[in-house]
Amino acid sequence: MIDPNEKLRRVELVEYDAEWPLLYVEAVDKIKSILGENCNEIHHIGSTAIPNICAKPIIDILPVVNDIKKVDSLNHQFEVLGYVCMGEYGIPGRRFYWKSKEKRTHHIHLFEKGSSEISRHVEFKNFMISHSDYAKSYSLIKQHLAKVFFDDIENYVDGKASFVQYIDYKTSNARPSQLQAHDDIVIQPYHPAWKKLAEAEINTIHAVTNQLPCVLMEHFGSTAVPMLASKPIIDILIGVQSIEEANRWIEPLKSMGYVFWDENPDQSHLRFFKGMPPFGMRRTHHIHIIEASNPVVEQRILLRDILRQNEKVRHEYETLKLKLAKSFQSDREKYTEQKGKWIKNILRAHGYSKPML
Repeated sequence: MIDPNEKLRRVELVEYDAEWPLLYVEAVDKIKSILGENCNEIHHIGSTAIPNICAKPIIDILPVVNDIKKVDSLNHQFEVLGYVCMGEYGIPGRRFYWKSKEKRTHHIHLFEKGSSEISRHVEFKNFMISHSDYAKSYSLIKQHLAKVFFDDIENYVDGKASFVQYIDYKTSNARPSQLQAHDDIVIQPYHPAWKKLAEAEINTIHAVTNQLPCVLMEHFGSTAVPMLASKPIIDILIGVQSIEEANRWIEPLKSMGYVFWDENPDQSHLRFFKGMPPFGMRRTHHIHIIEASNPVVEQRILLRDILRQNEKVRHEYETLKLKLAKSFQSDREKYTEQKGKWIKNILRAHGYSKPML
């Protein structure tokens, strides 16, 4: 059972501290003395194990034992050291401990030798250490999420999940549930967190790209419209002076966990996806880079603003999307095509007279 108080824990990040590896070594000596010969190996994992990135100041430790059945009888010895024993705590085959309950300083994630969770954690850390661009992006993702979700650890963790899953995929450590996930169309009720997720992502993009020049960067699409049911995907529109200039954005966005659609037949529109299976569990973000002079930019911003201002149109659009999602759950192309007809009619009805693609 997950501790309900966990959701109340604040997100507090600090700059990297060179003392963290020393605190890890100090804790490991005590853990080894408890586990004895059953202990096969121990790893420092999590963000405090990655130099030069920000982190919650919690030392994450992963001991590997030969026989996990022998561990539960040692709980009292961990409690003497100040740890709270939480059992599997949501991950089968794990034994999880934290220290202490009031001010968290250490986590122990204990697994039996052979568990796939071991390589998933260790190789994530190793990848970050050997790819400084990804580590920098991960640090910035966390910083900007922490600013908007400082009192909401659940959405903070969810907000960075697609990046973590992307690295799991790149290191061949994605869980089976991720590799087998379906890329279906699912419409969900509006969630206030979408606005904050968009704010954090836009600020992260600016930071990761070192303020590459753009004419505009806007949250658009249905998640940008309060009270409108939507696919839970944050759509971000970046308008640039020229599409040639847009190529400078590709590598920085990849380091944020985005997959670039380099086979897109529409060369005037650069598209990036985050979280799309099997690179993640579900799509969480899309980025569209287009020349700011392209009529599509004006049309998409206008549609967003109409939906924000007109409750009747918003309700009509939501009804249409729910219907189409049932009919074309696994066919995004058909779903988008059918929506497109309605969108053109709405724009025309609101005075848009320019040519539409």
